[in-house]
Amino acid sequence: MFTNRTNCTVWHKIIHNRAPTYERYYFNEHYQENLYAQELSKNSSNIASRNPANQTLFIIPKASIPNGFLPEPDDRILDGISEEEGPPASALTVVNVKNFLFGSEFVQHIEVTAS
Repeated sequence: MFTNRTNCTVWHKIIHNRAPTYERYYFNEHYQENLYAQELSKNSSNIASRNPANQTLFIIPKASIPNGFLPEPDDRILDGISEEEGPPASALTVVNVKNFLFGSEFVQHIEVTAS
C-alpha cells in the first residue's frame, strides 16, 4: 500500500470521573492528504471550484496499527511523533473511521477523517 508519511500519534479519549483523559498510540507508515470540497457548476459537469474542506484523510495500513487499536470519533490525531501526554492544540479531531480490515492483507487498512 502506498504511504507518504512515516508516523502519526493518536490520543484516545477516555472519560474518567467526568473529565477527559487520553491514552497515546503511535501509528507507523501511513498515507495522508488534505480533502477538498468540490462544487459542480450549474451549466456543465465541470468542477466550478476546488476549495479546502478543512479535513485531512489518514489511510493507515493494517501493518501500521498498534496492537489492533482503532481510533474512534472524538479522538485526536497528529502527523508525527509527539511525547505530550495530552493532545496539543494543533492535533486534529477524528470525525470518522472506516474499517477496511478485510480481503487481501496487502490492501487491509483503516481510513481516518479528521478536522
